[in-house]
Amino acid sequence: MIQTHEEADSYRLGAVPYLNGKPLIYDLEQTPRPNVTLSKAVPALLRQRLRDGELDAALVSSITSLEDGTLYAIPGLGVSSRGAIDSVRLFCKTAPQRLRRVALDAGSRTSAALIRILLPECFGVEPEYITAPPDLATMLEEADGALLIGDPAMRACYLESWPREELQVLDLGELWFRLTGLPFVWAVWAVRPEVKMAPLIALLRQAWEVGRNYLDAIATSTSEQLGLPLAVCRNYLYRIMKYDLGEQEWEGLRRFQALGKRHGVIPADAPPLTIVSP
Repeated sequence: MIQTHEEADSYRLGAVPYLNGKPLIYDLEQTPRPNVTLSKAVPALLRQRLRDGELDAALVSSITSLEDGTLYAIPGLGVSSRGAIDSVRLFCKTAPQRLRRVALDAGSRTSAALIRILLPECFGVEPEYITAPPDLATMLEEADGALLIGDPAMRACYLESWPREELQVLDLGELWFRLTGLPFVWAVWAVRPEVKMAPLIALLRQAWEVGRNYLDAIATSTSEQLGLPLAVCRNYLYRIMKYDLGEQEWEGLRRFQALGKRHGVIPADAPPLTIVSP
């Protein structure tokens, strides 16, 4: 018998602070549970907090669940796209084939790994990588390419002033789909193996069932907070992002792991992804 949320053990949850994850956590934020705490952080910090035992589960960069088998993935839920995503962009001062140095958002993980796959696979180039705060102008002072993720990428595309005729902008979701023909999974609910799974799965699925009914509210609040056009936020949530993960998405994740091993961004001995049985 599955415990009710009131009877279940306490859960310390984490999530990325970006628009793409908000539908999965909207209900958790709007309807606090006495046995659930929710904190937000960039992907790199969430990974560390999970590994240190400070969190029981987190909506994290998908690469976190692929690296060493110490974390499991909750079935059926995550953040994915099939083609262009809008919020993971590489800004280039030169043709991609001539990139020599690329600045990466210091908080990125999956996207930082993905670009190390896509540039050699799609353009035959392996540039030097540096990390930097997510500010496009500053990043392009230090490198001839800049990778932005999440809300900073969307602000750069739709709000910030930069010489658009001088930069080439690549969408990593689109490049991945051209390369593989598969969706890309950007984030999963990763959970420590000792956690009681059934109540947690029920909690997270319930949160998504509620959140999917509030996409307009999420789009409106994000538009107001970030200054992005409402139409952009609505299109992002309704048409670009997918939150129900099926076999195609898991196949995309397995392909990501295989290519990650080939290019040295995932350990060669990393075991296959473990998906919790529902």
